[in-house]
Amino acid sequence: MLFYPTERIAVLVDGPNLYNTAKAMGFDVDFKRIHALFAEKGVLVRAFYYTTITTAPDEFAPLKPLIDFLGYNGWKMVTKPALEYTDAQ
Repeated sequence: MLFYPTERIAVLVDGPNLYNTAKAMGFDVDFKRIHALFAEKGVLVRAFYYTTITTAPDEFAPLKPLIDFLGYNGWKMVTKPALEYTDAQ
């Protein structure tokens, strides 16, 4: 990748799609390394990870360790509660 040193960079990750793709291909994603790579290539303006949360805020969520890790390593988490649709029957 060719970036100018003053180029402004934003990294936007669709969490569920990246997770499912990485799982299907059999590899892990190193978010700390991704953040560091883009930070050294230019001016990293933002690094966002978008995902849904399926549990109540006071319950333990399986994504909680990932959310904590990403927040600690410079990522901003953008979460929304998962919508549940029921069939009319």
